[in-house]
Amino acid sequence: MNRHIAGQVDEANQPGAIAERWLADFSRALDTGDLEALADLFIEDAYWRDLLACQWDFRSIKGRELICARLVNEASQSGLREFAVDHRYSPPHWETRAGKRVIEVIVAFSTGIGTGNGVVRLEPVEGGQRPYRAMGLMTSLQGLNGYPEAVDDNRRERVAVRNPGENWIDQIERSGRFDGEEPEVMVVGAGHSGLMIAARLQAMGVRTLVVEKSPRVGDIWRNRYHTLQLHNEIFTIDFPYTSFPRNWPVYLPKDMYAAWLEFYATAMELAVWTSVGFAGATYDEDDGRWTAQLTMADGSTRPIRPRHIVLATGGVSGRKFYPKLPGLQSFAGTVAHSADVRPTDEYRGRKAIVVGTSTSGHDVALELHQRGCDVTMVQRGPTNVISIEPANTIYALYKEGRSIDEVDIVSIASDLPTTMYAFREFARRGERHDSDLLEGLRKVGFRLDPGYMEGGYFANYLNRGGGYYIDVGASPHLVDGRIKLAQNDEVERYEANGARLRDGSLIEADIVVLATGYLNQEADIDAYFGPAIAKRVGKVWGWDEAGELRRAWRPTGQRGLWLQLGGVPQSRTYSKLLALQIVAELRGIKDC
Repeated sequence: MNRHIAGQVDEANQPGAIAERWLADFSRALDTGDLEALADLFIEDAYWRDLLACQWDFRSIKGRELICARLVNEASQSGLREFAVDHRYSPPHWETRAGKRVIEVIVAFSTGIGTGNGVVRLEPVEGGQRPYRAMGLMTSLQGLNGYPEAVDDNRRERVAVRNPGENWIDQIERSGRFDGEEPEVMVVGAGHSGLMIAARLQAMGVRTLVVEKSPRVGDIWRNRYHTLQLHNEIFTIDFPYTSFPRNWPVYLPKDMYAAWLEFYATAMELAVWTSVGFAGATYDEDDGRWTAQLTMADGSTRPIRPRHIVLATGGVSGRKFYPKLPGLQSFAGTVAHSADVRPTDEYRGRKAIVVGTSTSGHDVALELHQRGCDVTMVQRGPTNVISIEPANTIYALYKEGRSIDEVDIVSIASDLPTTMYAFREFARRGERHDSDLLEGLRKVGFRLDPGYMEGGYFANYLNRGGGYYIDVGASPHLVDGRIKLAQNDEVERYEANGARLRDGSLIEADIVVLATGYLNQEADIDAYFGPAIAKRVGKVWGWDEAGELRRAWRPTGQRGLWLQLGGVPQSRTYSKLLALQIVAELRGIKDC
């Protein structure tokens, strides 16, 4: 689309010039508080997503008038200023977002307390003197003045060794004992979420302790079923400050990933106490500290008094969920949660019922079948199914040659409607790719779910933490009958030898596997901190009315309590924002 304005050159193929001009006009209007000039820079139904740059929470605003009013008011309070193209990242360029061709611009800016990055998406418009207006703006705090991450140009010159004859590992071990001092932050859980937030905090100079109930970091993966592999491609799951070895496989086996977690904890010099149970904590409002009770490896107890606790006890979920199934207590065989099932050749010739058709259900059913077990899956609710090739196209951003830091900025740039538009497009492409597979599943009676708001598997993940299966081999076994299928409403009751159906037939079984998932983090909060704090925190995960995920990486409603959740990409991206909030409170930058 060619456009000419008096005194200007043709800018149609010069997104950089278009971006620079828009940013200059935006900064001028913001500095002067000119609402009319500011409104002229946005389309009517634009959005603004602000992540800590102007206020201490995550927030999305829709509509030009409201955006401009908030911008003028909050810019004067927060010191939001100095918007410019950030030349560390990809230059302004054309992209398709929410079905529109836009110029995407990665920007840097300053606030009164730090520096930030954002994304502006400029849409060509017809008529008027302003040929490009913003359909979307995202602003995110990325650094605090005086407390930079100790990386790159800010890294240490050498390891500080306090005692003669002490080497690097001695220093880590001594520092990690917290003799005579209290950690500023205690992180519960040494999975990817816990290690990431601990690494971020440590890089910002915060004394952080991680407690883990397993004997070794990574045991949460080592102890899962034998053939498990990650479903995310390796280049999507980088951890803060480092990448995986370039010769590692695209899909990591569980034990390789477990080894990585253990290596990462050491390489990042993290203080991790293993074989330590977290028994709960109480908060002293006057002192601004928690009193946490830890059960040590030798059975003794040790109180810890951190100012902040970060709960990182699961990607999205924590405690195993055991549904009440009629008659299951009379079953004469073995009943086990899928997390505790380790299929071996001992299952050959046996019969199994797997209750649940999300990821764990499919994975365990397939492995049991491969071990020679006769398997029937019982479907309790509709499930979204997508094969692994189209599933990973949702991470296409990672394949564009961008740095991880840039990916982390762009990946948080959309509000919920823009995100859902992309998810629906992605889901439709997946359905076209998998049309034969999905039709085969329908023919055997498998109930398919289009995903939350028809957004496919990833919308289900973000809204409810489950309800999907990325096919790595189990679905064709259902289609051709190698793995059998029954619906939960066909089961009248469980009895000694299996599941009795309403038509009188019996699905015989030696083992019932409950692939029924996990309780939400709300259950952990109630167990660790009590019902009063659980009520204060409220619902966790899923989108709230403003289009932001509830309580994850943001204020929980309880002072000093934070939730670090999500898969590896979300945990990595948002761990930085969570760390900034904690540092701001610890160092008096933010009033608690």
